[in-house]
Amino acid sequence: MKKVFLAIFLLGALTTMNAQEVVFGVKAGVNFSKFGQDADADGRTSLFIGGLADFTLNEKFHIQPELLYSSEGSEDIEANFIRVLGIGKYYPVEGFSLEAGPQFGIRVSADDAIEDSTKSFDFGLSFGAGYELTDIGLLFNLRYNAGIANLSDVDGFDTNLGTFQLGVGYKFY
Repeated sequence: MKKVFLAIFLLGALTTMNAQEVVFGVKAGVNFSKFGQDADADGRTSLFIGGLADFTLNEKFHIQPELLYSSEGSEDIEANFIRVLGIGKYYPVEGFSLEAGPQFGIRVSADDAIEDSTKSFDFGLSFGAGYELTDIGLLFNLRYNAGIANLSDVDGFDTNLGTFQLGVGYKFY
């Protein structure tokens, strides 16, 4: 796992060294999340909020690290995470982006049942699309965070966390 973190850090450092422009911003939105695999529960609707930095590599490619506070879970089960995302963005046309990258989560609080039976570290992949109104700094995105890590601490029981996010944000140009 340490090698994965090191590789992602080095890739991020190398790609941002050639960045032509850095823009900071904030974003917030709605989560539609659910514990999956062996956990069979209805989804949960909640919120996320955080900040971002957009590194322009060239006209078509950007790197956008994000730091989010995200409330997730299933049905009446709440788990709150600090999420770190490393999103690569490709712009096929001006304003519209396709997004993908790794995401890491550290659980900061949860219901007792979750605290006692799950791990506090999550890892997954994020992918989606976004649209930016660059003249006013407004951005919109739809993303799916697919949990890859097995969060269960219970033998013979596997669960992960999947979350759709609908977000809006503002970049400070």
